[in-house]
Amino acid sequence: MEKNLEQAACNGGDQHDDPVDNLDEEAAAKEKLTANDPSKVTFTSVNLDGKNGDAKIDIHVAQTTVGMGKEELMKYANEPFWVRLRLFLFILFWLSWIGMLVGAVAIIIQAPRCPPAPTVQWYQKAAMYQVDIETFQDSDGNGVGDLKGLISKLDYLKDQHVDALMLSAFYKSDNGGILDHKEIDDKFGSLADFDELVKQLKEKNIRLVIDFNPNHSSDKHPWFLASVEGQDPYKDFYVWADPPAEDESKPPNNWLNVDGESAWTYNDERQQYYLNTFGANQPDLNLRNELVKQELRDIIKLWMEKGVDGLNVVAASHLVEDESLRDEPIATIKETSKRKYRDVNHIYTVDQPENLGLFAEWKHVIQNFTTVTLPRILLAELSGSMNTTMQYYGNENNTLAELPYNAHFTEINRDISGIELKHHLDMWINNMPSFGWPTLMVGSKNVARLESRVGELVDAIHMVATFTKGTPLFYYADELGVSDIPAASKGKKSIPHTVMLWNNESYSGFTNTSTTTLHVHPNYTTINVMVQEKDKNSHLKVFSHLLALRGQPALNFGLQDYPIVTNETFSLIRVRKGSPGYLVVINLSENPSTLNFSGKSSYLPETGRVEIKSSNIVDGPLADGEHPKISLSEVLLGPKQSVVLSFVPFLKSLKYVMNKDDSMQELFVCYGSLIA
Repeated sequence: MEKNLEQAACNGGDQHDDPVDNLDEEAAAKEKLTANDPSKVTFTSVNLDGKNGDAKIDIHVAQTTVGMGKEELMKYANEPFWVRLRLFLFILFWLSWIGMLVGAVAIIIQAPRCPPAPTVQWYQKAAMYQVDIETFQDSDGNGVGDLKGLISKLDYLKDQHVDALMLSAFYKSDNGGILDHKEIDDKFGSLADFDELVKQLKEKNIRLVIDFNPNHSSDKHPWFLASVEGQDPYKDFYVWADPPAEDESKPPNNWLNVDGESAWTYNDERQQYYLNTFGANQPDLNLRNELVKQELRDIIKLWMEKGVDGLNVVAASHLVEDESLRDEPIATIKETSKRKYRDVNHIYTVDQPENLGLFAEWKHVIQNFTTVTLPRILLAELSGSMNTTMQYYGNENNTLAELPYNAHFTEINRDISGIELKHHLDMWINNMPSFGWPTLMVGSKNVARLESRVGELVDAIHMVATFTKGTPLFYYADELGVSDIPAASKGKKSIPHTVMLWNNESYSGFTNTSTTTLHVHPNYTTINVMVQEKDKNSHLKVFSHLLALRGQPALNFGLQDYPIVTNETFSLIRVRKGSPGYLVVINLSENPSTLNFSGKSSYLPETGRVEIKSSNIVDGPLADGEHPKISLSEVLLGPKQSVVLSFVPFLKSLKYVMNKDDSMQELFVCYGSLIA
């Protein structure tokens, strides 16, 4: 390059020489090809900096714009063809836009509307735990449970993940009958104690349901004493009747009380019979009397104002009787004149239509204290047929009782088959209205202890009640697997109730029961809360772990199915899109059983993890470490063993298998991501 520059300098930079002549052959060809190129590259200057012969060359790229000018474009713009084309495209655009708008509106109008997204109320998620205050915990050393004692044990309920506390009647009473529905019995404490209980329950986010008994009072109640004397306005506060004219020594009709005796008791002072379904010391109130009904509404209002979340209507089937006092038909013909309560068809004393009207009145009072986020509810303790029981749900626009009792679940015993167990679940769900919510009474003060009914299946029944759709109603101490107290001598009945077994000290945590009619289970030193809290395989630990899972999405809105059900085995699936699924498996037989779930459900994968196992599983694959992973093609259970398995569900297709109602199918179409 230096040589070329020197030559240029020697030539004096002659400006008249043809530049092409000074280029080599290749450069000359490029110059000719780009001579007319508007993007031609030109050298504008050469600068020698005098250092090491380096040169700085400035290059300029010249560009010009190619296209029609404004005048040429305007010449075509006004031609008729282009005017018409522009107008056509303009009209086509707006017609297309309007067409899409009309189509969208038509789709919205014609398409079926999705039902509202489902919500879960507190009573649907809750596990309810029923307590008899008298036998739960005492605080003052007299051996009788009281409100302060109950308050001292609220942390226990919280630790077991109990969502709602149910209290048996605590009203001022005499000989089993209520003297005042607005006062606390002195042996349980005071209204101030009750207020403190409500306060602490709210702090722990535990709901409170109390017994409400509108059917009868004590025969020492001021209302009854005034009614006996014929005083106004109490004269007709109770059900009074004259004996039949043909025989004044006989009661008005053949109605029986629950003990199989005549439901009528003669009062010498008034010289009439009074009705008593639950014994002579508990006369039935006249719930057709408007003043009585107002008194009951005032009672409800009082307890609502004190902050209770629900009322359990005791003896709800027996509220009103046939006004004409007609004899009831005999169901069982006996050779002797002595009949039991079940030997009569109670068509005139049980579940009369007026009962539903009373529930509607009470519901109206409760709704004044209800909010969207915290509804106040009614439970109904019922004893009638399935068809009449379902009437207490009311209808979709006017709910009566949110939770009518499913007492049929207490009929389950240690010899139940898988088919029968499934029937107990389906029986309620298949008869329940589409808007209703099931209940499962697992225990009650009116039936034998759960362990005495089902034996080694205590954990299995708790698993079913916790994982099936519905609200379980548990009875205190059943979570320990405690049985009825054996009879002291042959021929006597066992005692179903024991004081709560807290520890292995004298009276199991009560200061004294020797001066009361309360009983302590003889096995309290080995079956109590203190012992079972330290044992990871205890009934109590199983119960606590089960209740901890109640908030899982699959248990709120999940599908329910039964992949394997035989006489010897039972299984239950709960599954929901986007959350873990659960599989409950129970061996009901006396022999080991291996279950293969391959191909039994489209929701089940090949493996699952052990979430909870029954307390009688102490070794084997199900007990191998914390939450062991097992194959669902080989689930091995010993006699009377049960397990809860968690899994990641397959949900390629949505199927609702719990409810016949098509509206649930609509929910899956509209809200599949939420509830399926």
